[in-house]
Amino acid sequence: MKALMANMFSQSADAPRTPGFWTRGFTLVEMLVALAVASIVMAVIFGVYAGLMRSYTTQNVAAEVQQAVRAGIDYMAEDIMMAGFNPRAGSIVAIEEAGSTRIRVRSDRNADLEDSSPDFGDIAYEYNAGANRVDQTEGGSTQPYIDNVSNLTFIFRNAAGEDLINDLGKPDPITSDIDRADIRSIDISITVQEPAGRGRMVNRTYATRVWCRNLGL
Repeated sequence: MKALMANMFSQSADAPRTPGFWTRGFTLVEMLVALAVASIVMAVIFGVYAGLMRSYTTQNVAAEVQQAVRAGIDYMAEDIMMAGFNPRAGSIVAIEEAGSTRIRVRSDRNADLEDSSPDFGDIAYEYNAGANRVDQTEGGSTQPYIDNVSNLTFIFRNAAGEDLINDLGKPDPITSDIDRADIRSIDISITVQEPAGRGRMVNRTYATRVWCRNLGL
């Protein structure tokens, strides 16, 4: 009996095992499928990440451009608004040049009543198309004012709101002192273009109307 049981046990131990899922590895086809799925998932994740980064970069650049343009045009508007300011008796030529891409104004901005003061004189803003920027000229010195500018436009309006150049046919620039004396408000429009990575560009346009409060008094 013992011999029979020992023989049966020996045969059972030596018998080949039935292969199961836990005893075999991955096949080459399964590995290739897994790699393909992983590649697709990684490509989707990278695409989403790259899109988010592009959007983040674009928004940051757009915010910086908007802030720079707004600050620049606000200072420009302040200078133009003061055109003709003269606390002394008499008058001065308030707007000495009036063109669609250039303006030159004069005022006694610090009210010191001194003709020789650097604050009583000309200040000009002009679109420099060759350099894609706005230049500021003050005290005989010209310096860059806003960079990466693709457009700067001035529109000169009379008391009735009419565009002196486009509506009334005045020359560009307006050369007559009498015609320039009719100016009561000026529309300013600036477009700035900034790179936002991978050849993309951000364009922002800021426009405002300036009422020259010292004109026509």
